[in-house]
Amino acid sequence: VWEADKAGLYQYQLQLAEEAPTGRWQLVFDLGDGKPQLYEFQVEDFLPERLALEIKGSDTPIAPADNAVFEISGRYLYGAPASGNSLLNLLYVRPLREAVASLPGYQFGSITEQELKQDLEYDASTLDEKGLLSLDLESQWSKAKSPLQLILQASLQESGGRAITRRVVQPVWPAEQMPGLRPLFGSKQNGGDEYYDEADGMPQTDGDGPVEFEVLMADFAGNKLAADNLKVRLVRERRDYYWNYSDGDGWSYHFNEKFLNLDESTINIKQGATAKVSFPVEWGPYRVEVEDPKTGLISSMRFWAGYRWQDNAEGGAVRPDQVKLALDKPGYNEGDTAKVTVTPPSAGKGYLLVESSEGQQW
Repeated sequence: VWEADKAGLYQYQLQLAEEAPTGRWQLVFDLGDGKPQLYEFQVEDFLPERLALEIKGSDTPIAPADNAVFEISGRYLYGAPASGNSLLNLLYVRPLREAVASLPGYQFGSITEQELKQDLEYDASTLDEKGLLSLDLESQWSKAKSPLQLILQASLQESGGRAITRRVVQPVWPAEQMPGLRPLFGSKQNGGDEYYDEADGMPQTDGDGPVEFEVLMADFAGNKLAADNLKVRLVRERRDYYWNYSDGDGWSYHFNEKFLNLDESTINIKQGATAKVSFPVEWGPYRVEVEDPKTGLISSMRFWAGYRWQDNAEGGAVRPDQVKLALDKPGYNEGDTAKVTVTPPSAGKGYLLVESSEGQQW
């Protein structure tokens, strides 16, 4: 029986015997409800690494049409090269939204571009007599119009089969320079009530508009470049939810999506500077886009106007025969006016009650 500390946490040090068999083990514990809980863990022999593996890509981004080339060097820690050793390679292709390290918060690339994620597995390679290998991976992401990161995971095997694994990240840019944007809301650093929604990462405002964004043209090094005739658009992303019932799955909700172009303007940016744009918005989901007419490349991001807390209006929280409610704020002070959006399944009369632990308030 374990005893809890002052914080209510249970800690226990289990010393395994030296002859304990390796493999999968289980910790079984009972919280007093008669329902045993299981936690699995591995017991393995530990052996120090005997190999060193170094991987180098390009220091600067490559173009989507270019092959990814990695220079690989393997050796034993006692000095001999890992000649003839086998190398297993996995490549993960992922969007690179915050593509410029020196410009934190700026988003690059289109949020609506599809099929940017790939998991690629390659045949095993062999290091030469000097323990070297030039790995040339043919591009399977040549149509990408957004920045990417190629994450190479290489595993160098000893003669006995045990391997060491290292990773390297190679950035990919569709052009030498791209437009970027960041919201001037949606962060506690602004000192306001705006925040990022933890569920989907979209920045949100504390009510209806206007909303403001900062726009720039930048290269991978973080230089702010001049740009003419950048197109900035505000798009309303409307989702019309509907329900479907089946005997096997019960109620499930789906939606039809419509994109409404609400605003478009043209801006110019001077060398070393940024520009600000502002849009009036109402409650709901939006997307803002910045397009460079010279390359046709778009950077975009989604945001939500108004609070979403205490909100079951999305369709997934209730069945279609229940009333949907949405509040305009996550909390209220004395004297505030609460705005409640009531969406019934059909027309009719009903009751709206405000209650607390002390009983009915309204």
